Amino acid sequence: MSSSQTSVVHKVDVGEDGFSFDPTSLSASAGDTVEFHFYPQNHSVAQAAFDDPCHPLNSSGFFSGFVPTNEESKTVFTLTVNNTDPIWYYCGQEGHCQAGMVGVINPP
Repeated sequence: MSSSQTSVVHKVDVGEDGFSFDPTSLSASAGDTVEFHFYPQNHSVAQAAFDDPCHPLNSSGFFSGFVPTNEESKTVFTLTVNNTDPIWYYCGQEGHCQAGMVGVINPP
């Protein structure tokens, strides 16, 4: 008997309940994708380091760009998970990260 691994699509709501990601933490396998769905007003998803959560990781980190909207946006930012290392992210809109708008894929 053989088994094949099926990739999973995980959904994260960005700003649906204010300054938050929902869920704030999720576990994903290599090959899975994470879809970030944007809600009002203007949010983004940017990769960060655990010890510097409100600043971009580096020039190779991901950034969705800002997604201004008055309703659920049709813009979906999709990230493919390459391994099970932790991936820290935050909203780059001024004050949002400082208000707690941070999340992690594969927390330690």
